[in-house]
Amino acid sequence: MEELFRLFDFIHPLSPELKDYLISLLTPLSYRKKSVILEEGQVADRIYFIERGLVRSVRFEKGKEKTAWIMKEGDVMLSVESFFGQIPSLERIEALEDCELQSITHGQLYEAYLKYPEFNLHRAVILEKYYPQSEARNRMRQMKARDKFEYLMMTQPELITRKSVSDKLLASYLGVTPGTYSLQKSRFANRNKIGQKVENKKRTSGKPKPKKTTNSSKKIRNRKKNDKA
Repeated sequence: MEELFRLFDFIHPLSPELKDYLISLLTPLSYRKKSVILEEGQVADRIYFIERGLVRSVRFEKGKEKTAWIMKEGDVMLSVESFFGQIPSLERIEALEDCELQSITHGQLYEAYLKYPEFNLHRAVILEKYYPQSEARNRMRQMKARDKFEYLMMTQPELITRKSVSDKLLASYLGVTPGTYSLQKSRFANRNKIGQKVENKKRTSGKPKPKKTTNSSKKIRNRKKNDKA
């Protein structure tokens, strides 16, 4: 819960009254890995803040499972169309890991907006953050395979190393075949190696090179030594 209030206070400090009110409404929920948080066709009645774990949205297109988005710790998570329109969800939301969530219902949230108008600022800023991300994901799926992988590494590189996220799942998220994903992952790693070599070469080339000792220099030094002797 502390992380959630840090997020709110970062947007704008909550008044003590509003903070106490939200504390009284928030419900902690736990989900085991692979648990379904929201079924397709169900009306989304809750908005969630992820304290621990990883969550994904699944849509079914022509009988195939597609990963629409993946959210992690510190994210606000909901089925947008279903929650705000109070209509049946077109997606299923499931836990990829054991999850700890803080939750508030649709009715409670709007009651908070009415009772504390200052809270509307937090809603606006959060929506401004997540709506562009949704649009960016939609644009990403129209890109070439290489650009899709570059997008993933630029926006959510941590997903690559999480054990709960398979290459097959990430391929579904990017909208490519597992084979194409594996190829782009390998090519990205190779580009990084080459880039690192070039960078290291630049660093070393900038250092002054040690002066080579010529035979004439050695002769002069030897003469000086003999003169002193």
